[in-house]
Amino acid sequence: MKKKIMALVLAMAMVVGATACGGADKAGSTKAGSDTTAVSESANGNTVVVAIGGGFDTLDPGQVYEKYPQMIINACYENLFKFYSNDGEAEPCLADTYELSEDGLTLTIKLKEDVTFASGNKLTSKDVVFSLNRTKNLKGNPSFIADTIGSVEAVDDYTVKINLTQPDSAITSKLCYSAMAILDSEVVKENGGTDEEDAAKKDSAQSYLDSTSAGSGKYILTSYTPDSEIVLEKNEKYWGESTNVDKYVIKIQDDANTQMMTLSSGDIDIAANMTADTMDELKGTDGIKLLNNTTKTVSFLMMNMDEKIGGPVSDTKVQQAIRYALDYKGIQKICGEGTTTPYSIIQAGFFGSLGERTTDYQDVDKAKELLKEAGYEKGFDIDLTVCDLAMEGIALTDLAQKVKSDLAEVGINVNIVSNAWAAGYGDDYRDGKLGFTVMYWGIDYNDPNVQLEFLPGGVVGLRAGWTAESDPEIAALYSKAVNALTTQEREAALKEVQEATYEYGPFIMLAQAACPMAYNDRLDNVEFSDPYTVDLTQVTVK
Repeated sequence: MKKKIMALVLAMAMVVGATACGGADKAGSTKAGSDTTAVSESANGNTVVVAIGGGFDTLDPGQVYEKYPQMIINACYENLFKFYSNDGEAEPCLADTYELSEDGLTLTIKLKEDVTFASGNKLTSKDVVFSLNRTKNLKGNPSFIADTIGSVEAVDDYTVKINLTQPDSAITSKLCYSAMAILDSEVVKENGGTDEEDAAKKDSAQSYLDSTSAGSGKYILTSYTPDSEIVLEKNEKYWGESTNVDKYVIKIQDDANTQMMTLSSGDIDIAANMTADTMDELKGTDGIKLLNNTTKTVSFLMMNMDEKIGGPVSDTKVQQAIRYALDYKGIQKICGEGTTTPYSIIQAGFFGSLGERTTDYQDVDKAKELLKEAGYEKGFDIDLTVCDLAMEGIALTDLAQKVKSDLAEVGINVNIVSNAWAAGYGDDYRDGKLGFTVMYWGIDYNDPNVQLEFLPGGVVGLRAGWTAESDPEIAALYSKAVNALTTQEREAALKEVQEATYEYGPFIMLAQAACPMAYNDRLDNVEFSDPYTVDLTQVTVK
């Protein structure tokens, strides 16, 4: 007897199974290479130019970890599962149907049988085994995503069995991640790739995969000039529904002002790395549309639970007082349009999220009362360390200044200490040496389980000196959420996590950032995506 997870999604899998991973047919889509419409549109040269930020140096799916390469991998490769909706759950892509064993330790997947790679090779279970094992054994930055995968078996040509080392309620979400994309194993092996346990030492396919792709996606990587430009061209052998965009030229432009000017001049079509200021400059510009969608990137105030490091802010009453002292509405104003404040440590938009914290949560009198109960009626002096990073264009120093201003209202005198990330802040943050700081968190994978790291004993929890031993009941919620085998069990566990941390713990979520983007209105279906920034497989030219 086996238990189906997420019954509604599984029912949908039978429908999705008949379509390509890019999703259902939309306006402007054509069957790749199969009719005269496709030929005529290709002749018109529908090229779309996209500007993104930098900070990456490879497009090898087994090595990519940074934000923007996910956009490229999603266009050139396909996964067993995919996020078709930013606020939705993982849905079958290359998977046709799937089921999870009663004990939550075996995920059996039936593959679609009509999928071909750009090379013309058929996609079978051996490619899935190779791809997942390669990512795991490369031991690169994204390899952690496969930590709960013990082994992968090819039962037959179109059946894969993934054996887990422990129940993992986020496994289908993790299988959407770029590093879990399915590669053409024959092609990659021919060019130095291996999935053996010593892949970290012996795999030499990265240079090949930086020059071309080896996937089954709608597009093929035809050139990559680091820190400059990426070119994708339509996969004419694509097995499913293709859009009418024939080519993407992706410019790597870190400067938001450059993106604003090149979008205004018509040199680019999508500006994906904007700021609130550059968006203001574009308001009212003919032919340009603006997007300010809320992301799952969140800024937070961290107060170390170790009194030797945190001093007064290690006191739970002081932490609660600071929660009430903050002006959340004012913080949202600083961060710009589209910003929200999550209810607790799980952002709005995630499965199981309790949504937003009310912006009128601030209560200065209650904050003063709590400080008095903690023995700090006259307040105290404290250093607030902040680094030189920015969250979606919002300088963390600006947020620190706002925290300083708000806490002054309740008698807490904050001294802001600036320290560059590369000059020691990054190490001190990771090593749990900071007493009081403003930081931000970008999700590693699109699932609420990633936020469980803020619990005691979690990766981020330990950075605040919050050990599992200090709060065992809250720490136990980590396993409860991860081990949940049904949607109902998981949703209940995630609710417990949020309620437990709503007014307690060393983290205060300050703002859930928006992602300011702009695009030429000659395009349709340009939407923000947390996993992909923009899903290029959905964009069409009018």
